[in-house]
Amino acid sequence: MGNFAEQHCGISPSVIRVQVFDLPTFSMAVTEYQMMRRRCGCELATTADLPAGVRGGPTCYGPNVTAAATLLASQDVLGIERTADLMSTLLGVAVSTGFISSCLTRLDDALTTAGFEETLKAALRAQDVLGTDETPAPLTAAATIATAAAAAAAATTTSAAAAGSDSDCHNPHVYTVRTMRAYTGGGPDLVWYGAAGDRTKTSINAFGIVNEFRGVLVRDDFGGYTSYDADLAGVQQCLSHVLRYLDDAHAIDTDAQAWARQVADALRAAIHEINTTRVDDQATPDADLITRLRRRYDNGVAVGISTNLSRPWHKGNHPGLQLAKRLKRKAEQVWLFTTRLDVPATNNGSESAIRGFKLTAKVQGCWRTLATLQRHCRIRSYLVSARNHGRRPIDAIRDALSANPWMPPQTA
Repeated sequence: MGNFAEQHCGISPSVIRVQVFDLPTFSMAVTEYQMMRRRCGCELATTADLPAGVRGGPTCYGPNVTAAATLLASQDVLGIERTADLMSTLLGVAVSTGFISSCLTRLDDALTTAGFEETLKAALRAQDVLGTDETPAPLTAAATIATAAAAAAAATTTSAAAAGSDSDCHNPHVYTVRTMRAYTGGGPDLVWYGAAGDRTKTSINAFGIVNEFRGVLVRDDFGGYTSYDADLAGVQQCLSHVLRYLDDAHAIDTDAQAWARQVADALRAAIHEINTTRVDDQATPDADLITRLRRRYDNGVAVGISTNLSRPWHKGNHPGLQLAKRLKRKAEQVWLFTTRLDVPATNNGSESAIRGFKLTAKVQGCWRTLATLQRHCRIRSYLVSARNHGRRPIDAIRDALSANPWMPPQTA
């Protein structure tokens, strides 16, 4: 055909390539290993070791099936039962929930043995900028009852305060602490997750991260974090929250609360200027522009206070007055991002990191126990951080199960 085209059409032959990327057919391959056993003259019997990644028999799943099951079960939207059903469908064999649960336990044990979480926390404490957030994580009624029973038992041998701090689970939450480089244009991020039975400072301190951190903390205005401010290099208020509050205040009365729109516009312009500075790889933003925007902010807040000082409200002070006073009091925390390009203006990174746990609550309703929630947090910390640093999660799982887990790099 090529010769005909050359002779009659004057067209040179060419090659069109199509590469097809696909997976092998999903089917189980069974490999049998025979470990020889011999007895020497001293009557000592010796048996050959199992190959790497193979557990005791007479039958077991291999490292690839184990890694795949672990990866699926550790996602935020697939529970153990759904993972077992999905693996059974893909492989054409019955995969039990017990096997899936054991996979998660094995990975968690491997990470604990390697000291992964302690290493991750140490790396986070050494950072210059961190973000933090938390979200409710409901447990089953059975878990709550079991926790209450444990607390009652503990109270017979310990003080009531100790029992409450260790066993009380009346308001379970998932927390995250993370680096924010992806939002300021610099490098892969470390992300830690943890869970506690409440939202108190005692629980936050028990994690051993924020209370020992000395850099800049990006956060919302949750009161549980304000007591750390004195020991920090700085605080950046999440401007996504601030802008929502300003929009809500403006919506109350668009004429009387016009100051809120002025303040919001100043902040949005400042955010745009800082983002442009990063994109253009400039060392500093336009100082005159930032100064003018800060003046507009201060003037707008002052108007918000004077306008609402005597304005009636059906319950307490007018919301506009409360907001304006808070923005004046915490102005330096609102504007810190304009003086440090490594500090993002919002805490969207932390909110995004924790979104999966909110999705889990919607899909599955609740977690069964605090212990399984904490296990899930440790595994997610490992897989998300390893993926951010270029390690495929399924490879990271195999590495951990072979006693060679990926570990967070330490700041020099």
